[in-house]
Amino acid sequence: MANRIYLFANFGDWKKQPYGGGEVGNRRTLQLLQKCGYEIKLIEKYQRVKNHSLPNKCLLLLKMISNICKFFFVLLFGRRKNSVVHIVGFYGPMVYFERILVGVSKSLGYKTIYEMRGGGADDYYAHGSETYRCTFDSIIKSCNCVFSQGIENYDLIDSIVVGKDKFYYPNYVMPGFVPSAYPTKPHDSINLLYFGRISDTKNVDIVLKAMRILHEKYPQTTLTIVGNHTDEKYYKSLLDYVAENGLSDCVMFHPACNHEQLKEYLKDKHFYLFPTSEPHEGHSNAMTEAMAWGLIPIATPQGFNRSVVANDELIVRELSPKAFADCVSKVIDSKLIDKYSKDAYERVKEHYYSEMVRQNLQKKYDSLFNA
Repeated sequence: MANRIYLFANFGDWKKQPYGGGEVGNRRTLQLLQKCGYEIKLIEKYQRVKNHSLPNKCLLLLKMISNICKFFFVLLFGRRKNSVVHIVGFYGPMVYFERILVGVSKSLGYKTIYEMRGGGADDYYAHGSETYRCTFDSIIKSCNCVFSQGIENYDLIDSIVVGKDKFYYPNYVMPGFVPSAYPTKPHDSINLLYFGRISDTKNVDIVLKAMRILHEKYPQTTLTIVGNHTDEKYYKSLLDYVAENGLSDCVMFHPACNHEQLKEYLKDKHFYLFPTSEPHEGHSNAMTEAMAWGLIPIATPQGFNRSVVANDELIVRELSPKAFADCVSKVIDSKLIDKYSKDAYERVKEHYYSEMVRQNLQKKYDSLFNA
């Protein structure tokens, strides 16, 4: 009898490219579990609504109720033996919905994993109501194991249950994406890159303004921005800034692309600028992929950036163009580009390579099945 996993997660519209890191990560989890040879039963989370108007709020409530009912009946008539329920959670406003799911799973006799997929859990917990904290506490206490995308969550988990069974489950780089040898970088220019979702919470405007400062000091500096946008007004403000500041010859915009095209953008770049203030920022796929190609990450401490980067010299705590430009300048002037670039490449090979993550995941799952 094959070991079975009931996987509850948001996979997005299968006919479209995944939206954001959450959907990307969930689809990758599915691929890894399939490679492990487990039987997977998907219980797909409802699709998000476009905005939070009153009609959409009512629609969202109906979707949640429908989702709970589907979750209940799939498990009610499911197989308990040799089975585990894996719930991908995002806590925050979703914590009450997720508590119901964990409660249903446990009451029906299933071993249950609660995965903390995004970042910001400690902030939600610190600023949440007493009801919120009690609800989150109950989830952590009830589940058999907590999967965490970042080790930053461990202190919070241990403050609720000392010695709780935990598993570090980071994002990873797909097979074939990591170059077999360190990609040597050019020395006649300074090439910056941002790729990912173009939005105000990712603060791409700070990337542009930092570029202007750096270009004044190092005229050979270039910036490439790759990604899609949903806010036309914000995107237009970026284009206007480039034109108004005479940066059209050194700043290039490109739409989101596949991995093969992305490699072409990555191979000659030195720095990946990531001034995110996204409340739910977790382990950035984009930043990890950039590091795999030897790009030096310059990032805020948001989400799990500190533990992924593992070099506080590259973490910028002030969310300003000058702070980001100063950090890049310090690396350049200290002649540390080659060292930090190789460090980034080696860190991904040692910690975030897909096969390594798959092996660790299978060991953890096997221990749960055999418990």
